[in-house]
Amino acid sequence: MKGWWKMRNDKQTPVNIETIIGPHANFNGELHFEGAVRIDGKFEGNIQSSNGGTLIISEVAHITGEVDVPNLVLHGTVCGNVRASESLQVSATGKLEGDLEYRTLSLTEGASINGKCKRIEEKVVAKIGPENDEKPPLDSKLGQSA
Repeated sequence: MKGWWKMRNDKQTPVNIETIIGPHANFNGELHFEGAVRIDGKFEGNIQSSNGGTLIISEVAHITGEVDVPNLVLHGTVCGNVRASESLQVSATGKLEGDLEYRTLSLTEGASINGKCKRIEEKVVAKIGPENDEKPPLDSKLGQSA
């Protein structure tokens, strides 16, 4: 199913939704997924994804639990802590009751976040010189370079 959008590099791109939890579904448990999932119903439990996964929470959806996904599009309600390791979009109807970790955040006027917000910083890679750096040998008697 196409038609839902996510932000990637400041551009909206369509998402192919592979799994839908419908508006009349009440789900209790844990969800681990790859690809794209849309939730329209009630979900109680933790949700995790990797490999660029996208979770779309519709306006009528209500999630109670921890959410740890690369990309999150929030139109409904989440009661629990959220980690969006790549991007988070919160629409005017989106509500988050919990702490938030995010790399990229997009809020529409009317969006609601009630909790601590922390940006995930880019990893800093230390520059390491060549492995075969030639250093003068130490003189074993004096402890100085020869």
